[in-house]
Amino acid sequence: MKRVASSGKILFLSLTIAASGAFAQTVSGSAVRDVIASYIKNTLPHSLETSIEFEDLRPSYNVGYKKCRLVVSSVNSVRMKGLVTFLVRAHAIGLEKGFTQVIPVTVKIRTFQKVLVSTQTIDPRSVISRDEVTTVRTETTDINNPVSSLGQLEGKWTTQWIQSGKPLTFSMFARKPLIKQGEAVTIIYKTKNITVSDEGSALEDGRLGDVINVANEYRQSLRAKVIGKGEVLLVN
Repeated sequence: MKRVASSGKILFLSLTIAASGAFAQTVSGSAVRDVIASYIKNTLPHSLETSIEFEDLRPSYNVGYKKCRLVVSSVNSVRMKGLVTFLVRAHAIGLEKGFTQVIPVTVKIRTFQKVLVSTQTIDPRSVISRDEVTTVRTETTDINNPVSSLGQLEGKWTTQWIQSGKPLTFSMFARKPLIKQGEAVTIIYKTKNITVSDEGSALEDGRLGDVINVANEYRQSLRAKVIGKGEVLLVN
């Protein structure tokens, strides 16, 4: 049995078996199950706890040849959670034409892991602190991209209200801006030979590299690029 890793491509797990039955034209459901289970184990992170339930696995499958190689060739889910349909191909061995039989199998994959859960209502535009969350082991089958540690939220703040008891997910956060709306900023004007600075205020939040609206001391609305903490560069 082997695993071939790829980036953005299908992973293949295969098992060479001898077909069984009166005319040696079937493979057992247990062989199909083992190939899928191995694929799941090797694809999902090892730190993730899982339970696997086969929804429509048959006792045996007709393949029409004596010896074959079972391969997981396609999966209909990027998340690999919930109901997932696997296409297992039974490739004939020793036949010049390389006959293939496709075996579809649906599996329910449940995942469990430790996640951060809010212990109180958290406002938008807040940096999460230790006393606002607790770590809980829970089922994450229906939770997309849960947060498991505060270290994963470094440099980020909330983008929405988070209710008490809610598991934290990365979709609730964004990188904290270098400049916040209403903050004083230094507006830098650059030409080919001259650099001039002026004081002003930010009219919106901005992260490094963002172009935001700022106002100078004359209350003129200008467009400027965030180049550092409290500093923006006037753009044309």
